[in-house]
Amino acid sequence: MSVKRLSFGTKSAAKMNDDNRFRPAVARRPAQSEALQSAFRILARRDHTTGELALKLRRKGYDPTSVDSAVERCRDLGYLDDARTARMMADHLVARGYGPLRIRQALGQKGLEEALVEQVMAAGQSEDDQVRTAQKALKKKASRLRRESDPWKRRQIAYRFLAGRGFPSAIVNRVIADI
Repeated sequence: MSVKRLSFGTKSAAKMNDDNRFRPAVARRPAQSEALQSAFRILARRDHTTGELALKLRRKGYDPTSVDSAVERCRDLGYLDDARTARMMADHLVARGYGPLRIRQALGQKGLEEALVEQVMAAGQSEDDQVRTAQKALKKKASRLRRESDPWKRRQIAYRFLAGRGFPSAIVNRVIADI
């Protein structure tokens, strides 16, 4: 009985025997190895938190021991670092014009430990940096604010916008005092 290898493009997809029946090209790998490979693919796209990665692997149907093993191995290899991911996320949100309250909420939603969130927030922006970030974010609303003739309404619009972006009221009041 001879075995013919079928290839589609550059990858060998399967083997076909003389009876025209397909059989897998390779034997099934253990679930832990598959979970680890899946984790590598997930982390190749972007950084994830430990909780996010574990959730994605569980949703793919891997058993809890395989998930834990894959997460631990990724951590050991340095591919998974919650502190680094939290700092990157915070920096990204600051660059997009969000304030500390919104950043804290976003980090909490990613399943990061409260102590880590506090550490990242403590190393974050100073109050003057927050004012500059809020002023920069408010420039996006400049055309809307110019259309409003009533200064009271203009301040209300600016306050709602900045508060919705996650800036504390003290920062918002400093910024809208100039309007």
